[in-house]
Amino acid sequence: MNEILAKYISERNKKISTYLKSNRIEAYRAYDFELKDFPVNIDIYGKYAHIAIYEDSENSISEEIKNTIQEAIRESLHITVSHQIWKYRKQQKGKSQYEKLGHKKNLFTIKEYKSEFFINLTDYLDTGLFLDHRETRQLVAKLATNKERLLNLFSYTASFSVVAANAGIRFTTSVDMSNTYTEWAKENFRLNKMNTFDHIAIRENVFIFLDTAKKKRWKYDLIIIDPPTFSNSKKMRSPFDVQKDYPKLINTSLELLNDDGILLFSTNYKKFQLDDEKILARKIHDITKETIPIDFSDSNIHKCFMITKKEFYPLHISI
Repeated sequence: MNEILAKYISERNKKISTYLKSNRIEAYRAYDFELKDFPVNIDIYGKYAHIAIYEDSENSISEEIKNTIQEAIRESLHITVSHQIWKYRKQQKGKSQYEKLGHKKNLFTIKEYKSEFFINLTDYLDTGLFLDHRETRQLVAKLATNKERLLNLFSYTASFSVVAANAGIRFTTSVDMSNTYTEWAKENFRLNKMNTFDHIAIRENVFIFLDTAKKKRWKYDLIIIDPPTFSNSKKMRSPFDVQKDYPKLINTSLELLNDDGILLFSTNYKKFQLDDEKILARKIHDITKETIPIDFSDSNIHKCFMITKKEFYPLHISI
């Protein structure tokens, strides 16, 4: 069976090899659960393979299948078993939250277009960079050209801010509730030789930050919002549910957006539905299709919307 999977991965990766090399992309999806006998996702980060087994398929992964996948990765991608990192992903339920998995602190860097990012494959469920947002990051880079200020909410490790800064935007503000990810964001800024006075990462409840920004009348040219599906963090005033809370989140953020500015909203909640009538904006464009990278076969990996306050759409921007 490993010959079948190895051949599939090899052929799949040949199709995108030119794209990866020409754009200096060192992290990508090598296999996206396309074959029912192998229910995993395989992501490549430099010299490492990161294999994710999801909750609904955990019981179907036998040692035999796992060994088959390991051997197929070795044959097709030339990555040894010692450089293969396996994780089981479980859906959040109730008050459960993803916790730290280890303390190895094995950080290394990968390149993507003009930017570099720190990656940690062992200590957390996520790695420091969401690969499904690679094209969204490129869109942000294009939108940031000749702009002054960006606000990045639920910023994680601030990858959107990094690409915007590398594209020339003068100031970025990245807001996240996690001290770990805030410090990680600062390291990403330093890695890309950015001034951390102009590009700042703040540990704060996003809604408290928005209240403060409104009172101080801060304004931004570009706002990025990529919230979790659900959070019951102690730092939140109440549990956050993206389907329930998105109108307040987007509308409050729009008050900080310059009249000719652009707001990008994204979510990984597969059942998410955006009701235009609940958003106080002139134009809402569903750009999901344009932001799915070619190495992802799941067209529902995320949803993405471009929102503007005027009858305006940057038609000159192509992803």
